[in-house]
Amino acid sequence: MPRIVILLLLVVSLAACSPSQETRTLETSLPVANASVLMTHANTGSVRVTVSSDASVHASVRLLPSNNFFWDLFTHSHAPQAIREARLTHILDNGVLDFSVQYPPDSDSSAINEEWTIAVPATMQVKSHVNVGNLSVTGIAGGVDAQMNVGKVVLDVPHGPLDVTVNVGKIDAQAHSADYGKVGLSANVGETQLTLDGVDAGNHSKQGVGSQIDYQGKGSNPISLKVNTGKVTLELSSQAAPAGKS
Repeated sequence: MPRIVILLLLVVSLAACSPSQETRTLETSLPVANASVLMTHANTGSVRVTVSSDASVHASVRLLPSNNFFWDLFTHSHAPQAIREARLTHILDNGVLDFSVQYPPDSDSSAINEEWTIAVPATMQVKSHVNVGNLSVTGIAGGVDAQMNVGKVVLDVPHGPLDVTVNVGKIDAQAHSADYGKVGLSANVGETQLTLDGVDAGNHSKQGVGSQIDYQGKGSNPISLKVNTGKVTLELSSQAAPAGKS
């Protein structure tokens, strides 16, 4: 029997014998009378922020081991224990409500995926730091300030300032408002696209293998969307979205 076949059979056998992934969901709800900014942190995973139906913040984070089978197969992962002992914590300081997951000492959070789902009042500002994964913000009018190393950011907001930086990946944003001022999109390596009511807009400039678009609106909210390597798209509307859109 060829060696490659034997190896594949061994891998399949080990996979069949491996324990099922252990998952856990942490949840909390908090009044936000003294909070105006939401802060989240995620090493690997996803963050989804939507509008709350009341005056509270509702946070949920699902924890699960990374799906890198070969890494788990040939290393001794402490992810299951870290998941069992993890705690969802928050700190309120000067109006900033800062959420994070606390793991036991000496655990490796990079072996754990965090899937965040958070609902906040629409007037709150969202600040988020994601190392690897996805960020989605919908319906938030208080503004978005986000940094990501690798992944994708998707924004669909009624208005508010936007300041997003991604190292490698994509930014796909929509703003349904006429209240925008200075707008800047840039990709050191990649493409940028800006549309106003479905029509290409802005001053385009090529910089080697990169791209930049500048536009000056008549409103006050600034928009800055930047990627080092990847793509940036922004759709602006000259009027508010229809009810139920954002």
